[in-house]
Amino acid sequence: MKFIHTADWQLGLKLRYLDPERAAQMRLLRFQTVEKIAELAKDREVDFVVVAGDVLDDNALGKDALQQTSDALKAFGDIPVFLLPGNHDAGTEDCALLRLDLPSNVRVLHKREPISVAGGTLIPCPLTRRHESEDPTSWLPERGDDDGVRVAVAHGGIINFDDSADSETPNLIDAQSVIAKGFDYLALGDWHGLLNMGPRIWYSGAHEATRFKEKKPGYALVVDIESSGDEPKVEPVLVGQTYWNSIGVSFSDDSQVAMLRDRLNATPSISKTLVQLSLDGALSMGAREELDEFLEDYGQRVVFLRTSADNLHAQPTDDDLASMSAEGFLASALEELRQNTDPADEDAVRLMYRLQRKASDASA
Repeated sequence: MKFIHTADWQLGLKLRYLDPERAAQMRLLRFQTVEKIAELAKDREVDFVVVAGDVLDDNALGKDALQQTSDALKAFGDIPVFLLPGNHDAGTEDCALLRLDLPSNVRVLHKREPISVAGGTLIPCPLTRRHESEDPTSWLPERGDDDGVRVAVAHGGIINFDDSADSETPNLIDAQSVIAKGFDYLALGDWHGLLNMGPRIWYSGAHEATRFKEKKPGYALVVDIESSGDEPKVEPVLVGQTYWNSIGVSFSDDSQVAMLRDRLNATPSISKTLVQLSLDGALSMGAREELDEFLEDYGQRVVFLRTSADNLHAQPTDDDLASMSAEGFLASALEELRQNTDPADEDAVRLMYRLQRKASDASA
């Protein structure tokens, strides 16, 4: 049995923190990455593809997002595709997966019933509501005499991902009990990063990241199981197209501005990049201005840029202060600022520096 395990597509994701144009760009890209998974499935000649929950972001999605989903699924051609309801698209009465106009090769796994496929058995554990208090895999049967390769697919956590000792994680799964019942592989969704919890227990992670804190998103898994009882051969394949960079810099030298600029510009696709910067330390006045100008330009080229720089200070050097000279009215203004400005007032000193630069540009 050879198949692709993927999960957490969350098609139609809102992305409210982005401006509308950027959010639309990112939503479209998530559909395009589904088409990349289809190309991978054809290239590897897999028997089927299983999406382990959260195919859609919400059961309340409109007809436009549902149509885009149906269109993207057509890319798989004749390859069987199985869609498991997760917590975002739970198998409730209003389940959006059941409203999709699906090609004949695509099936929604909204019932607890075995599926015969590729000479083996796929057994789904759909969520029938967003949060289940009981283990959604607890009902799984023991191995029969002629089940062949057995794969279980479920959506939930196998550990409590909440740090609070008193919290209860919904949809909590006892993965080892599943394997003990004679399953060759447990295909999991819910955790958005690639995660291996044993040779037979894998999270594929989301095909595209949804937030900065996710670890190793953007993969699909090609799973090959020779025969019942054999250890699966699992190959993670990068399919994600976006780049999420969290970068922290503590400045102590002006040369670090160029280093940061080079690092950010080295991203393979700047137009598909989201960046979170945490900056502190101290720079000269000129270096701080250079940094601000670069980030203003860079922020217009990436999908998203968030900068935290409250603890980054511009300290004027002797050269900075000496350069603050001008003629005419501007000279008088600068002199008045000098006389009435506390040297510790960083904003005022930076204002004087900018005035001087504008005067120099005007005279040039």
